[in-house]
Amino acid sequence: MIRKFVNRKRELEVLERAWREGFRLFVVYGRRRVGKTALLRKFLENKRGIYFLCSQRGYGKDIERFSHEISSFIGAPVRFGSFRDAFRFLKGQGRLLVILDEFPYLIEADKGVTSEFQEVVDIVLEGSEITIILCGSSVGMMEREVLSYKSPLYGRASGVLKVKPFRFFDMVEWFGKDFERLLRLYGVTWGIPKYMEFFKTGSDDEIINNFFDPSAFLFNEARLLLMEELRNPTRYMQIIEAIAMGKTRLNEIAQYVGMEAKDLSAYLRVLSNLGIVRREVPITERKAKRGIYVIEDEYFRFYHRFVSPHYEEIDSLNPEPAIQDFLGNFNTYLGKTFEKAAKEFLIELNKYGRLPFKFTKIGKWWHKNEEIDLVALDKRENKALLVEVKWKELSEKEARGVLKDLERKSGLVGLENWQKYYGLIAKGIKGKEALKSEGWLLWDLEDFKNLNFKRGKLRTGPF
Repeated sequence: MIRKFVNRKRELEVLERAWREGFRLFVVYGRRRVGKTALLRKFLENKRGIYFLCSQRGYGKDIERFSHEISSFIGAPVRFGSFRDAFRFLKGQGRLLVILDEFPYLIEADKGVTSEFQEVVDIVLEGSEITIILCGSSVGMMEREVLSYKSPLYGRASGVLKVKPFRFFDMVEWFGKDFERLLRLYGVTWGIPKYMEFFKTGSDDEIINNFFDPSAFLFNEARLLLMEELRNPTRYMQIIEAIAMGKTRLNEIAQYVGMEAKDLSAYLRVLSNLGIVRREVPITERKAKRGIYVIEDEYFRFYHRFVSPHYEEIDSLNPEPAIQDFLGNFNTYLGKTFEKAAKEFLIELNKYGRLPFKFTKIGKWWHKNEEIDLVALDKRENKALLVEVKWKELSEKEARGVLKDLERKSGLVGLENWQKYYGLIAKGIKGKEALKSEGWLLWDLEDFKNLNFKRGKLRTGPF
């Protein structure tokens, strides 16, 4: 399902500002399929420039191909022996944008290329009107070889843009305002444009066809991504699967994958840097000792909850166990996805002053067997908003029970002498207005629809 270029207004503004200010070097990176190439091609429109996609065929082949690109650009044959020579020639071509996509391929072919580009930026392009954008999908390599302190290019980039997946509400421009459908799609694609192209309805059948068929693109995608990024992908897959199956504490993960807890930290740090896993601590905790690990990336969470545990059966054309697992548990799985959407919803309300106070921090709270889904704090004014999130239709009686229990749990949080507000976000709530009249704060999917969407920006409507 091919879509038009959508919803990258902020990223385009960042790039346009860099272009106006004449930055010599700019770095763009982010995970594969996130839409970096589409963004850069959109940015290149109406500018004098060259787009070049690096290959895995080696330095010699790439400089030969780059020479051909320059030849096409100027309308005359030229040939260069190095990127240094090519940019020395381009220096005389006036105002120019040069994009080198998948730059890590060039680094893999020749580790000395970063030193060569340091010379290009520092010396060759001195006084020129050329802006170079180096782009890459290997997050680890871009951070190590281009952005880190040890890189010859360290400090040369005047700007860095990490392109992220679409947020939940960003996807409205793509799929519309059917928020139940949108949540299902968010829960399997994580707002990755490439993955979103495979879906129209988000129905069970559509998800099954895209994940539980060995010939489907998304069936092997998670594994391929880890193989491209990591040296020991199997171990990382086991760790992600452990967390997806509910093993969130260090000892639980270690037991699931069969390794010592002390050896896990390095693996989890890599997965955190890739944006797949996130360590979470209770929002009121000062010393982050009681942290748990959650999967931030919804595509990886879905894959390692429903596909990876059944991988061999699906690959052997026996997908039924996986499909039955999916059909029986997907709605429960969406509960965590809805918490992320609800958090984003509160952040938007906060941005536009639609809450009782402006919070400065939002997160989760738990202690032993008690937990509160979202707690928003204003530590300057000692005000707290405590919110439960339920992916279900609630009667007025059920909603009141949830709120009363939330009020009870608030006494365990340790916010004595704070002014507290209590809220509930659910799929649907009957008797919502009556509960609001009692002083509770309530929202459901109908309230999500009252967010007005215009030019990629959210504006709150009346609640």
